[in-house]
Amino acid sequence: MILEVALGGRRHTVAVTEDADGMVVAWDGTRRHVRLAPLVGSEWWRLEVDGRRYDVRLQPYDDGVRVTVGASRAEVLVRRALPVPSRRARDPAVATAVEVRAPMPGLVVATPLAAGQPVAAGQAVVVVEAMKMQMEVPAPVSGQVAEVRVRPGQEVTGSQVLVVLHTGPGAGESR
Repeated sequence: MILEVALGGRRHTVAVTEDADGMVVAWDGTRRHVRLAPLVGSEWWRLEVDGRRYDVRLQPYDDGVRVTVGASRAEVLVRRALPVPSRRARDPAVATAVEVRAPMPGLVVATPLAAGQPVAAGQAVVVVEAMKMQMEVPAPVSGQVAEVRVRPGQEVTGSQVLVVLHTGPGAGESR
């Protein structure tokens, strides 16, 4: 998963991959091992970066998540970066499948679209709840919903495929 992170007026592109014991986060060329676990009974999480622990608060903000770190009140805006279209995806004559993945583990609250419906880039395709916060997962591209792989009430893991979109000839046209 690729995230866009705004911190101190600068924007960074951050790559996040899962491993057996958490996540590996690549930030400005530096790789760190990260674990994130909820603190029971609160909206705070325990963030562990290379063995150092921080308490963080996650709150929905605009179309991303605001992260407050400990008592220092450092705020970080995290948004899922839209995928960079490949040359094939830019060619309107070539059909492409695009997977929309869960940004974090959680519970599916709603699936507002069904297979066959057109979707615009940025439109919510699934609503996921984690730590009492609801987050709309947006479509990264315009097209047509090819497949909805989750249902309301289902628990999902981070980066699990939620929806598959179809782009290319005829995608997104009303039937």
